[in-house]
Amino acid sequence: MNLHEQCLLRYLQNPDELSYSTEILKLNNLILEKQFIIKNFVAKNSQLNYTEEVKL
Repeated sequence: MNLHEQCLLRYLQNPDELSYSTEILKLNNLILEKQFIIKNFVAKNSQLNYTEEVKL
């Protein structure tokens, strides 16, 4: 069972906790988004090629 399913189940069992479940989902989505950005943009853009000679 993933986090979204757990939050839905929690909501069905305790409808008063909807805001809590929503905040957990928002936090989880933010973490996933940051991991995606780091994995796909930061890591690829920081690779440098040290084998080429730099000529001024």
